Amino acid sequence: MALTQHLVQKQTQKLVITQDLRQSIELLPMSNLELADKIQKEVLENPMLEIPEEFEKPEGAETTSLEAAAEIQERAAPEPEDPEAREAFPDIPLRDEPYTSGESSASGQERSDKKHQFLQNQIRTQETLADHLLWQIRMSDLSEGQMEAAEIIVSCIDEKGYLTMELEEIVQDTEINLSDAKLALDQIKRCDPVGCGARTVAECLKTQVQILYPLERTAITILSDHFEDLEKLDFKKMEKAGLIEADIEAALKVLRSLEPYPGTLFSPARHDYIVPDMSVQDVDGKFEVFVQDEWIPDLKINDRYKNLLKSQTRFSGEDREYLTAKLNSATWLIKSIRQRRDTMIQVMRSIVRHQAAFFEQGPGNLRPLTLREIAGDVELHESTVSRITTNKYVQTRWGIFELKHFFSSSLRNSDGGDDHSARNIKERIQRIVHEETDPLSDQDIVQILKKEGVEIARRTVAKYRKVLRILPADRRKKLQGLKSRRDLAAERARN
Repeated sequence: MALTQHLVQKQTQKLVITQDLRQSIELLPMSNLELADKIQKEVLENPMLEIPEEFEKPEGAETTSLEAAAEIQERAAPEPEDPEAREAFPDIPLRDEPYTSGESSASGQERSDKKHQFLQNQIRTQETLADHLLWQIRMSDLSEGQMEAAEIIVSCIDEKGYLTMELEEIVQDTEINLSDAKLALDQIKRCDPVGCGARTVAECLKTQVQILYPLERTAITILSDHFEDLEKLDFKKMEKAGLIEADIEAALKVLRSLEPYPGTLFSPARHDYIVPDMSVQDVDGKFEVFVQDEWIPDLKINDRYKNLLKSQTRFSGEDREYLTAKLNSATWLIKSIRQRRDTMIQVMRSIVRHQAAFFEQGPGNLRPLTLREIAGDVELHESTVSRITTNKYVQTRWGIFELKHFFSSSLRNSDGGDDHSARNIKERIQRIVHEETDPLSDQDIVQILKKEGVEIARRTVAKYRKVLRILPADRRKKLQGLKSRRDLAAERARN
């Protein structure tokens, strides 16, 4: 049977994501601050967009129409001088008239002065860990080769103070010999903060003990031979290995005074400020949603360029296509921003309806809620709800919460009532452990929650406990016993 080829025409449907649609989707997960930055960038790149003069622009985001005019002149200037074009742009020279006014240079000089003043007013940059180490190294009596090795090693130390590469790798493609690198590394470890340049926590702590507490031999032994036992708080195993209980307690007191991540002492303080995108307020006994987007300008189409496009000005096909594409892009962006705002309000109102108990009574009253429920309520796709609730925060009377905070899986109520939110269960487990006198096992917590009407498996409690970074009962018991012995020793010392 011979194979033959035929041309067949058929009609199919498929989803094509255009550039404009992609842009609209990208706007959904943006916070209001990110959107404001996006708008500033688009205004600079698209001459069809402009921000109303009455809007107060953030400092540093100012631009002039001359920049946009220069771009449009390069791409869409009329061939000869056109009366209609001259009427539409009386203050912007055409290509055959070079711009010679002093306004441009004056504005440029003004921006330069502002930038210079801004730099003059800046606070001196905080000293980094690398700067601090190199300053001490250069004060030492290392040889030229050792100094070169030290500078390279410091560049390989991360923000925690740990060396991220082996010495052999560091000197592999250099003229530095390994012995010089080892001496340089030893000198770095002795610099302040002590322990920088180590590869592991055990090595870092051991270096600190050797330099700061040279007579504390038990701590050295624990870090060298019993570090895993130390992590598990298995002091009985240390005693079986020949260590004395009193020496172990003295060594633990020393270890608690050390810094496992010495580099963080020189890390700049990070302040993560959250600016809520929305707020929920009680207005006459009813919760209302307000969008906090005062810094987002209401974009508009530049009338001059729009009129120029509508006029009979003689453009080449490429120039008219360029202007038309910019107009379409600007129109779509304005529409997408408004649609994003409306979607945020719809979704937040739906969350308020579903989580009314939370907004009325506060944390601990969340009910199970899924993205699918909200999507069905506001008649949007689940992926759209997921995007619009990403990276968004809301101000409530109980504080600022991420929108994802209001979504949680459910656990069945053994009493037949409403199901419990997994987030509420985590809060209950945290409260139970905080209030315990004797460490409770996961099964004990299961029984307590069962009395409160929560049907939950032991493995689920263990999973939530790990998420909350709560130690198992046996390790909490060891810590409690260690604290009790320490308190008893302190009481004996006072007496």
